[in-house]
Amino acid sequence: MITIIANDYDDLSYRTAGIAAGFIRKNPGSLLCLAAGDTPLGAYAELIKMQEAGAVNLSDVYYAALDEWVALGPGDKGSCRQVMDDHFYLPAGIPRDRIHVYNGLGDPAAECEAMNRWLAARGGIGLTLLGVGMNGHIGFNEPNVKAAEGAILVPLDDTTKTVSVKYFGRKRPVSAGVTIGLSTLLKAREMLVMANGAKKAAVIKSAFYGKPDPAVPASMLQDHPALTLLLDRDAAGMGSFTPGGISS
Repeated sequence: MITIIANDYDDLSYRTAGIAAGFIRKNPGSLLCLAAGDTPLGAYAELIKMQEAGAVNLSDVYYAALDEWVALGPGDKGSCRQVMDDHFYLPAGIPRDRIHVYNGLGDPAAECEAMNRWLAARGGIGLTLLGVGMNGHIGFNEPNVKAAEGAILVPLDDTTKTVSVKYFGRKRPVSAGVTIGLSTLLKAREMLVMANGAKKAAVIKSAFYGKPDPAVPASMLQDHPALTLLLDRDAAGMGSFTPGGISS
């Protein structure tokens, strides 16, 4: 694992985007799996700036949604589809035939099957960009959910339900999500994990500098052979980092 500690969120976003852009330039036609949480939004904005400057063509690759709230459609504020459309896919001008997302209003089993076909057709995930939830979840791979292949339906943890209000602006009756399972994410050729803010310091320490534990799903990523953990200084504040693995 390589750990990069950025000065602040803007620096974190810029560094993350630079790594992702480098992968895209070297691997046209690959599949990217991108998280739709708050943390990566700055990196997506930086990628769009890089495309506008001619440094990368974001339509050279394909995209798979990491997850979606069951019972929320693309028109619902806070749905993963809405967030990614507004902050990345549409402003980046990525053709729709390069993107596969879930329909949260559809049958979850059918949506998972469709995602699995997309993953197989693209030869698996080339690069995945992930955030870490307050309970250590990755996508909707919630605490103590069995690591699984392909896309799966998952009942949401109480912490995830509580935190969801920040996305929706109000309480929504969300109880389940669809997500790409940890076993499939771990097969990605490259993995980027971002975290920012002091509120994430404890979970980062537990996930990446403790023993792997299914109760903290992010901890199961520790042994990925091409994992880069990108933190701002606040998120790194409680970590016990190995000096040889740090780039600042």
